[in-house]
Amino acid sequence: MNSYVNDTHERRMREILIAEIPGVTVSTSSEILPEIFEYDRASTTVANAVLAPLVSGYVNRLEGSLRADGYDGDLLLLHSGGGSMTPAMVDRYPVRLAASGIAAGAIAVADIASRCGYPNAIGLDMGGTSTDISLVYDGEIRTTKRWQVEYGFPICFPSIEVLTIGAGGGSLAWIDEAGSLRNGPQSAGAAPGPACYRRGGTEPTNTDANLVLGRLGESLIGGELTLDVDAAREAVRSCIAGRLDLDVDTAASNVIQVANANMADAVRLLSIRRGYDPRDFVLVVCGGAGALHGAALAKELSIPTVVVPAHPGITSAQGCLLVDIRHDLSAMFQRIASDVNPAELESEFAQLEKEGLARLRHEGVDEDRMRIDRSISMRYAGQWRSLSVTADNRDGFLNRAVELFHEEHERDYSFRRDDVDVEIYQIGVRAIGETPKPRFPQQNASDSPAPSPLTVRQVYFEEVGGRVPTPVFDRDELVAGNSVDGPAIIDQLDSTTVIPPSTTAIVDEWGNIRIHIHQEQQ
Repeated sequence: MNSYVNDTHERRMREILIAEIPGVTVSTSSEILPEIFEYDRASTTVANAVLAPLVSGYVNRLEGSLRADGYDGDLLLLHSGGGSMTPAMVDRYPVRLAASGIAAGAIAVADIASRCGYPNAIGLDMGGTSTDISLVYDGEIRTTKRWQVEYGFPICFPSIEVLTIGAGGGSLAWIDEAGSLRNGPQSAGAAPGPACYRRGGTEPTNTDANLVLGRLGESLIGGELTLDVDAAREAVRSCIAGRLDLDVDTAASNVIQVANANMADAVRLLSIRRGYDPRDFVLVVCGGAGALHGAALAKELSIPTVVVPAHPGITSAQGCLLVDIRHDLSAMFQRIASDVNPAELESEFAQLEKEGLARLRHEGVDEDRMRIDRSISMRYAGQWRSLSVTADNRDGFLNRAVELFHEEHERDYSFRRDDVDVEIYQIGVRAIGETPKPRFPQQNASDSPAPSPLTVRQVYFEEVGGRVPTPVFDRDELVAGNSVDGPAIIDQLDSTTVIPPSTTAIVDEWGNIRIHIHQEQQ
């Protein structure tokens, strides 16, 4: 029960189990999550114990395969906190890999926004079955200490906060018992897939609706996948239009509008509900389907600018190249802030920093690449949950941290209580081993006009209530400085970008497409 303070019993139990069962993997709560909440601690430790043999076996096979192929470099695995781990640390903390894939997209979004000069960004990574939404404020990715897996079991580690909803290219459109149009979370998946794939699917998906509306061409992935527009129209007609007494175009448009409304609600949940105004952010859209919906979402949320990365379909993978080796360590330190002896607090931080640096040295990180960041979790006396704020090691750091806590609390909960004692709940350090980062090429802006479109097709837009002739451009032919007024479509190997009416798309020096929403449309 109190192992977060005294781990003697857990350490002894580990010794006994290892002696009695050679080769057994043992996870102790005092090592995995040394915090006061026993249910969270138990749940996280059980998850770690369950994953340990599975993940260890996978990583060992991966290492062996890489060595057999002649790879002699380091193997690093991304964890949910936005850092990377060596296989040795993964053996001890495999639960840290949970939800790491979706964290990669948020990391890439933060990097893209930073290079474009935007301190605040909302990331929207839309793939085939789901959409992952993240938030960057003042250059920092929003994080959380607690999230849940199936059946409400908590996993408690510092993790990048990503909100995932069932809205993807393969999400199914359907009519509920009340006769209302719904979208997702059910998905056609890869098999049978959307009706237009001609692999046995008969129910309409977002991909089918976008194809019906003319926003997608009749092939994807550079012609590797042919789409059947007649099959898509029949799916929309039989399952949606006929039941709602609508024409097929209007029904397909409504399918997309419901999907966009679901995603907009999720963005509001992560932004407005947390005290952030979406109008102060840019929307960075990625994933294979994100750029199809990004501009419409921005209009819905009054976001002035959308950024479409150069390669939306592989943006998450790009995020994996941008992380450092990182270890998060914490210790309970429950005191009223005004009563704390700074020397005692500094001593506690020093112990955590010593352990963090030892881990980095064990992993072969050079001393000049090591960095320590501090944090303090605080709450008003009597509260249950805490907020984490950054701290430094200069004189007066505790007073600065208390003021930061007041500010964070006011933004998250719309009030602050300067008349109530602030309690320190926990302290933490982030031990970082900096890794080399890729350098992304820049282009010089050109004064030349955009190239001629590949073709012109009739595309349906809600803004005009029908189809309009819409030029389709090849993204590979666009260069920095090129500008395209909507309506337009920009095709590329891994995605399609929709430029609606009353918007303008400009290619920047990084190869991103920045879609600017005209003022009257926000």
